[in-house]
Amino acid sequence: MPSRIMSGNLAERALPSLYGDSSFQGLAEAALEASYDSILITDNNLNHPEIVYVNPAFCEMTGWSRDEVIGHTPAILQGEETDRNVTDRLRRALKAGRDFEGRTINYRKNGRPFHIEWRTSPVLNENDEVTHFLAIQRDVTAQVRLMQRLRQQAESDGLTELLNHKAGENELKLAIARAQKEKRPLSVSLFDIDHFKTVNDDHGHATGDLVIERIGRLINQHLNRQDIGVRWGGEEFLLIFLETDREAAQQAAEAFRRLIANMRFHDEISVTASFGVAQYRSGEDSVALFQRADDALYKAKKEGRNRVCASKP
Repeated sequence: MPSRIMSGNLAERALPSLYGDSSFQGLAEAALEASYDSILITDNNLNHPEIVYVNPAFCEMTGWSRDEVIGHTPAILQGEETDRNVTDRLRRALKAGRDFEGRTINYRKNGRPFHIEWRTSPVLNENDEVTHFLAIQRDVTAQVRLMQRLRQQAESDGLTELLNHKAGENELKLAIARAQKEKRPLSVSLFDIDHFKTVNDDHGHATGDLVIERIGRLINQHLNRQDIGVRWGGEEFLLIFLETDREAAQQAAEAFRRLIANMRFHDEISVTASFGVAQYRSGEDSVALFQRADDALYKAKKEGRNRVCASKP
């Protein structure tokens, strides 16, 4: 609910008094100044709200001093990663006289982004007129990063840092749904390392793990940012090429085949890989698409390995 407080004397810092009793003015200021959470107060101009007060916690969180932000709009904290949908919802809520709770990315004075969670409320006077907007803010960057690390650990393969099988399955289903909805091409390439059992048998599992790790690193380094690399299992990998037709996916797979063939490991060990490529067909599911890529991979192995074969369009 909106805060119902008097808007009279703002104690030279635009701090409203509590409950219409000026004897609480000092207490209000002390509470705001001592608050662990960042507090920001603006005037009631939604088109160009000016900051009239910030507390020490705000200054510590953002790196801005009071003198630097008073008279500016809260947009001074925003940047390219700030979610405009969130700020638009904030404005609509305040215009309707409602409280708003949200989370977005803001920027410190030094330009570094941080995650913020906040609640903003209209401040009403005794005539139910909005005089100010009060925002209580908290830096939740540490919590967000922790959740991101936990999610990454749950979704990543520990050896290669690619997506694991389960996460890869989910991404493939999402990619298919987008391709179907947006009528855009989508291709996949399934590949595995040729004669990998021989590597383990002749050189040990530690060397085998090194080969897997290095190939995962190669994928991370050379795969386009929009595309997705997955350690599908054992020595098998899946590449998901978004907005890519079969011909372009074949070219990308061939580039990876050459990169792998030119890699050298301990004791000048080298390996090759066989690739199967398939382009998504409208209406098919992830199982069908994967099966066609797997069939193409089987064909590549049958024809002598260290090559790329593609499924029919």
